[in-house]
Amino acid sequence: MDTPAFAASVVALLILPGPTNAVLAMASHGLRLSRMGVLLVAVILTYLAVIVPVSLFGGPFLQQHPAVSQGVKLASATWMFYLALKLWGRPSRQMQPVAIGVRQVVATTLLNPKAIIIALAMLPSRGILAPDLFVSFVVAAGGASCMWLSIGRLVLGEGDQMPLAARRCGSAVLLGFCVLLALSAL
Repeated sequence: MDTPAFAASVVALLILPGPTNAVLAMASHGLRLSRMGVLLVAVILTYLAVIVPVSLFGGPFLQQHPAVSQGVKLASATWMFYLALKLWGRPSRQMQPVAIGVRQVVATTLLNPKAIIIALAMLPSRGILAPDLFVSFVVAAGGASCMWLSIGRLVLGEGDQMPLAARRCGSAVLLGFCVLLALSAL
């Protein structure tokens, strides 16, 4: 796979709805432009923190230990279930704003199976540390993340509190991903 094909496949994968994208969209509520940059850097660095070691060492290890792959899926499903419950919250007259920030984005991205797919199935043999592939990945991941932050910003607006309907829809989406991951692990 050459560099443009790699970049196109990364964009195609990362632009699809998924756990990181759902959390990014929800994190965009009331987000200032400066914090948007922090979230983008966090997502890119976290994806790289998974892709680099998995691409270098993970393939043979995961083939010899399939239970580890299932464990990652179950841990990811558990995390998404927690975020879905937190986002759902309890209705009250004065709801506290739900804080979805860098920690939640990083944890969700660490557990996102898309990083493992990129590392094991899409990455050319030259590896992510090849300058052209590295830059292609950073641009593709940054572009997909910007799109989801923008979608979240358009849908959620800039008010002090996230609308209850948006919280519940986001919670339902995360719960759906949770169920899909849990089922794929079993």
